Amino acid sequence: MTANDQAILDVAEMSPKIVKWSRTLDILVVIVAAFLIMAVSHIGFLLLAGDWDFFIDWKDRQYWIVITPVVTIMMAAAFQSIFWKLFRLPIGATASVLLFLLSVWIVRYHSWEGLAHFPLSLVVPATCLVGAILLDAILVLTRSWLVTGAVGGVLFGLMFLPSNWVYMAPYFQPVENMGQMTSLADWLGYTYPRAGTPEYIRIIERGTLRTFEDSAMWVSAFFSGFICVFVYITFWWIGQAACSIKYVPIGIKFKEAFGANDAAKKVAV
Repeated sequence: MTANDQAILDVAEMSPKIVKWSRTLDILVVIVAAFLIMAVSHIGFLLLAGDWDFFIDWKDRQYWIVITPVVTIMMAAAFQSIFWKLFRLPIGATASVLLFLLSVWIVRYHSWEGLAHFPLSLVVPATCLVGAILLDAILVLTRSWLVTGAVGGVLFGLMFLPSNWVYMAPYFQPVENMGQMTSLADWLGYTYPRAGTPEYIRIIERGTLRTFEDSAMWVSAFFSGFICVFVYITFWWIGQAACSIKYVPIGIKFKEAFGANDAAKKVAV
């Protein structure tokens, strides 16, 4: 313990035992907050992005590049706003995306590979960690949420494809399957079939963007960056609203039920 720390404890009149319990409480709060961020981010992603990031043969060059970063930046912006507003720490986006990615890996490993026996190569999750780091870096350099949203939002969408292409590129290689030309990702999808409902039997990458041929993925990436700007601004304000304390007026009967009126009268007397 430094002399500065000891001086602060002397002014606060805190004994070493109280300091120990205070630090233990801080650790517990951090752990609970981490699990809360993991749960909120993961549930939100499952509800909004759904299956687009599950299987390797569904990670197409149109919708996956748009949907995944747009949904991920929601919680990244909200938690970045909360961390910046309450603690002045530019780590909200990186911490939330990192915890979200950790929770996804836990689920994919234990539930999909452990229980359903799907190989991890078929259900490997995407990452938006590079874009989250850029968001925090821009915020700490500019100290402006508007600049972070305008510049960082675009970079968040644009960096999604390059940061995931490292492991995705081999799955787009052409292979021959029963006399037909297909990609390695689709071949894996044929080998490990999913449920039999119609929405789970689909061949993706069919749409008007195919007219752009090989540049379809970059058209999707730029569109994703454009949408991320507006999504970031929206959820930044949602995070700001979450930091504001609101008092709800309580009726007299409710106060009397909990003895609040009696306590107020005693204090007044």
